[in-house]
Amino acid sequence: MKVVHQMRSQLINTQMDTDLPPTTTTAAASKPVITQLQDVYEIVNILSGGIETLNDDQQRLSNESLQIQIQLQTLTEDFPQIKSSEEESHSFLKGVEQNQNILSQDLSSLKEKINDMQHVSYDGTFVWKITNFKEKMSKMNA
Repeated sequence: MKVVHQMRSQLINTQMDTDLPPTTTTAAASKPVITQLQDVYEIVNILSGGIETLNDDQQRLSNESLQIQIQLQTLTEDFPQIKSSEEESHSFLKGVEQNQNILSQDLSSLKEKINDMQHVSYDGTFVWKITNFKEKMSKMNA
């Protein structure tokens, strides 16, 4: 718009500087004015096209911003649920770990029983297997 005003003022100044009286205009003098007006018209059209493009870009960016705000709000609302779910998973895993430890102890106990049963004699002789004999003897000697 500033360019259009500047060109308009230049046209007015050019017309005022002309030696011809205002009532008598020749075809040669009016031709540059028409050419300049056509140039101004083309510039205004280009500028208005640019303004339309900028308005479209602004609208698109506003829509994208709104979508991002909605996504952010959704994520903010979902965050406590996710955190709670993570805490529940952590508690569950601790329970699984405790169960695994218990099962491991049961397995060790079953292995020991099976090991003890392997040394059973059926010929009337009693044999006792003392587990951890060295450890027990060291405790007794201490």
